Amino acid sequence: MMEEGGADNPVEEPLSPETMELMQSIVVRHRPRDPHHMRTLMTNAGLQSGAYAMAVGLMWWITVAKGGAQLGDQDIPTSLIGMQFHSISIMVPILVLISTFVFALGSYRGNPALLLTGGATALLVAYLVIEPLGLFLIGPIDEAVVALTATGRLAVLSALTYASTMSGISAILLSWVLGQHHYLPFDVFEMVDDSDEGDDDVSSPFP
Repeated sequence: MMEEGGADNPVEEPLSPETMELMQSIVVRHRPRDPHHMRTLMTNAGLQSGAYAMAVGLMWWITVAKGGAQLGDQDIPTSLIGMQFHSISIMVPILVLISTFVFALGSYRGNPALLLTGGATALLVAYLVIEPLGLFLIGPIDEAVVALTATGRLAVLSALTYASTMSGISAILLSWVLGQHHYLPFDVFEMVDDSDEGDDDVSSPFP
């Protein structure tokens, strides 16, 4: 009886082409074999996201909030965009989170505008990360160690934030598909078998 009702408008109407394409993209990229495997992938991605997020917080607290003075943060001049290093160390992870989310969403949906926005934000992040080295080369920073430690900290914070965001997106999307696949008029796991013939993607907790 549920299947008969599921064939009517309440189930088929919400399945827009964009939604179908998004579900297919999620399933093909992660390659779950069955609901149990999908739940395992979702759990692992969620755990990784939380672990990376905690690593971001701990690293910032230890190397910037508490250890910044010992690493020479007071010798880093104001950025060309008018911000101190302490503020930049907070802004960079936020920009990475935004860039990663927008870029991943654009990749799944095939939206050029979102991809352009994500790429532009990523370029701004790259500039902020390497700016201390540039300031060392042109003179405002006198010691190479100060510039290297500043750029290194920003780079690691960016990488950890990226990993956390991608894992979190994977967990959310897999959870969404897992909660919807029972009500679909097709088997989403058959998409994995169909894509094996011409798709070389490797199963990963990241989109």
